[in-house]
Order: sequence, then C-alpha cells, then structure tokens
Amino acid sequence: MRRGASSSADDRSVTTRSGVSVERAPRMRVQRELRRRALKRAALVSATLIGVLMVAGVAAAFMFVQSLERDLRSEFTADVRVVEALTKKEPKEPFNILLLGSDARSDEEAARADTIIVARVDPEEQRIWMISVPRDTRAEIPGHGVNKINAATYHGGAGLMIDTIEEFLGVPIHHYVEVDFDGFRDIVDAMGGVYVDVEVPIDDWRAASHTHSDREEIQRIEPGYQLLDGRRALVFVRSRDFPDADFTRMKHQQEFFKALASQSVRWSNAFRLPGMARELARNVTTDMGVGQIVSLAQSFKGIDESDVQTATLPGEWRSPYVVIDMEAKQYLVEQMMAGGDIEEHPEEEFAVEPSTVTVTVRNGGGISGSATIAADRLGAYGFVIGEVGNANQFVYDETLVVYRDNEDAAKLVARQLHTDRLVPSRGMYTFETDILVVVGRDWNELARESGIE
Repeated sequence: MRRGASSSADDRSVTTRSGVSVERAPRMRVQRELRRRALKRAALVSATLIGVLMVAGVAAAFMFVQSLERDLRSEFTADVRVVEALTKKEPKEPFNILLLGSDARSDEEAARADTIIVARVDPEEQRIWMISVPRDTRAEIPGHGVNKINAATYHGGAGLMIDTIEEFLGVPIHHYVEVDFDGFRDIVDAMGGVYVDVEVPIDDWRAASHTHSDREEIQRIEPGYQLLDGRRALVFVRSRDFPDADFTRMKHQQEFFKALASQSVRWSNAFRLPGMARELARNVTTDMGVGQIVSLAQSFKGIDESDVQTATLPGEWRSPYVVIDMEAKQYLVEQMMAGGDIEEHPEEEFAVEPSTVTVTVRNGGGISGSATIAADRLGAYGFVIGEVGNANQFVYDETLVVYRDNEDAAKLVARQLHTDRLVPSRGMYTFETDILVVVGRDWNELARESGIE
C-alpha cells in the first residue's frame, strides 16, 4: 500500500501530499457529467440532421418549382416587345391576359384555338373582365391574310394569335395562358370539381366524345346548381348543341371560368395545391413564372364571382365567318380598359315566337338527309314544321330562307341554320307555310361550322 492512500476502496476521502483530507467526487456526479456530454453530442448530431433535412427540403422545393417552371414555360416566340413588357410592368398594375383553349383532334396536324378570351386583370381592385372572341371571327392574320381568327394558332401558335388579337382589338397583351381541353379535365379533378349553375339540360355526345368508354354516362347534364367533375366540366364548356351554337357555348365557358376563378383560391383548396400545381404544369402553357402565378393567386384571395364581368363580341353569321359589330366591339374594349362595366350587347330581338311560325323545308342541293336534319333542328327550336321533301331540282348552291312578308321570322329561322341568304318570295316560290327553307349544296359546311350535323 502506497503511503498517504486510504486503506479502503469505499473511503469517501483522500489525503493529499500536504496531509489535507478532501472529499472524493461522488459516482453519480461523474455519470451526470457523462450524460450531459452525450446529450450535447446528440443535440449536435440532431441539429446537423435537421439542417441537412432542411437543406434537402429547400432543395426539393426548389427543384419542384424549377420543374413546374420548365413545364409551364413554352418556347414562346411572340413579339419581343411583349416579353420585355412582362419584366417592366408593376405587379399590382392591371394587365391583359390572352386565354386560349385548344381542342386538337387526331386528324389535325396543329391545333386551332377553340376558345379565345381576352381578360383584363386588376389585382389591386380584385376585379377581372373577360371578353370572348368567337373562334370564327373574320380577321386579318398578319402574314396570312383574312381568315377565321382561330387559324392564327394553326399558322403561328400563341405568338401569332397575340399579334392578331392585339391588332384586332387594339389592346396590348401582357401574358398568355393556353390550356389543352383534355388536360383541362385533370385540372378540374385536381381541384375536387367546380360548382356551376347549369341553366339548361345538355345532351351532347360530340362534346363527350373524348371520354370514349363513359361517353354515354356523362354526355347528359341535368339543370341545376351542382358539382361538375372534370369529365362533365369538359362537356359543359365544349358543348355547342344549342340554337345559337358557339354563342351559348361561350356563355357557358365564361360562367365556368368565373366559378373557377373564385373557387380555386378558397382556403378549402389549400391542401390540393400540390396536385393542382402538377396538373397545371402538365396541361398549361404560359409565359408566366411560378412566382407570378402564386403572387396573382394571393392577390385574389376572397374574390367573388360578382367581381368577374364577362361579355362576348357580338356579330352576325355570314358563312363561313362571324362578322363582328365593330361599334359594339369598340365600346366593350374601351369599357374594359377603363375599368368600367361591360355588358353584353343584346342580340337583335325579333317580336316573333317560333311556335307561331310555320316552315316548309326542301332539299335543293341533293345532299341526302339534309332537309330532314334542318327540319329537326328548327323543330327543336320551336318552329312548326310543315312539308319536308325535295325541291324540283338539285341546283341550289346556297341554303335559302324564303319569306312572303314576315322578314323578322325569316331572320330568326336563318339564325338557327347559320345562313344569311334571305329571299323575298315575290311569287317566285310555291309554299303554303310562312317560311320556305331550301337546303343548298353548302349544307355540309353550314352543319359542320354550327354543330348541327
């Protein structure tokens, strides 16, 4: 045993060389110190892991946003002045967006714009104005001459459509958004559907034709306020099986987009945002970045459908074009740009009830079944159909609406058949009814353009 050491291992004191006795550190204190050091190391490791996870999360979010950005952006080649305007405009200033809906068919090399809407957006006032442009509008397409306005996307994509719209309406376009109608269905489903008040029953197998397997199930939509899933929403905005064809369809599209605008920014949709973002990225092409879209969405929290005003450029069907009322167009555009109220210019009203008008329909162009189809169309609208048969000769190139003295009734009949050939009888035609319709060789074109076939 060494000198000065305690004689027992259990002694709680030791004697120093100077002979002073001091208390030995308790074993629990040593263990506590070891645990404290271990906890410090664990905390350091945890902090490091959390830091790594945070960095990974930020990186993942960044990559997600970058992916969305790449998917949303297109190879946009419009006029450079439009692109430059995007970076110079203040975020809270009103701006104009061109909304395009493309409905490409399998037999087409390039899509024509099926839906054309110019929207004025005021984030500060939380207001939106939307003017629909009929797709068959007669317009000058830069570099391609006079054509239906929807041919601009066929010839030059969104860039040429922007140039065409700017020239036709006389307003600058700051942004554009193009949605494929097939993808539109997935966007609506990602939102959980959209509530819409359907005013009239819809039963349109053509509008449901893209759904294939369940076409018969969804082609009919009953009237009433209801939740439309993606498939039925697509039928609602695509159907033009109405007496005025595209004009009712444009009205439905406006109603749907108003509902979409107000419902997409509700807090109840917050948990759906990732899915909505993915579907938008897959099916939307735009020059706007993710940051701009998010900022815009934040600006419009709480927007109501009453804050969205809609109108359609009024015009007259003159096969194969819709010729726009230029005075009405100027009024609507000026009101929109000034932040005023835009109201639909009512279509020409006739003091005529279809149920009081009798119509004879004859096939004068030799196209099998054309007289029957035209008669069915008029009968569905409420006209009283008399004789349906063949003309004496199949020599008529154009579809005629012949009348004795009631020109307003003739105009109403012509509107449903999308023809502008009104002919006073003057005793040259023999018929017993108020109106005679002679279906000409242009019937197939009229039927295709108006959705009658």
